[in-house]
Amino acid sequence: MKTKARILILGLLFTSFAAVAQSEEDDTPVYVVDSVVATQAAMGQISPDQIALITIAKGQKAVLKYGSQAANGVVYVETKPFARRRIGRLLSAASPAYDSLLHKYGNDSSFYYIVNDKPITPTDETRLMTLDKKTFQTISILSARQLEEKYQVKDKNAGIIISSTED
Repeated sequence: MKTKARILILGLLFTSFAAVAQSEEDDTPVYVVDSVVATQAAMGQISPDQIALITIAKGQKAVLKYGSQAANGVVYVETKPFARRRIGRLLSAASPAYDSLLHKYGNDSSFYYIVNDKPITPTDETRLMTLDKKTFQTISILSARQLEEKYQVKDKNAGIIISSTED
């Protein structure tokens, strides 16, 4: 139910951004999708279920980074595939064991993530997607056997235990 509510909220957010932009062109924020400045039209083509994060920035830092067109703020959107790659790079840099597993299996689909003692489910990836250099603290790896013994998870090759400063 939480996922449907998030998708609805994201859809409403995009609709309201589009309505404001159409009615008042001068009030349009700068849109940045996966670290690339995007048009309003490109924003409308992103499916809400593909969005991992939306961050809104305002103020002097936004203007310094994107110029006067950012006077009305910057809307940062990170898609799930982009966020997964970012998280993969962060964890690979922090843990040679994680990097080795990632190369061994080709991707992280066979990993079971636990962030701050809470399992990450397909419908609740927010705690994983918001992880960054500032919030990341530690990572430890569980073998498939340890994962089964401790968490009763049988269909994954490794457990990835992450602690962060945010929950």
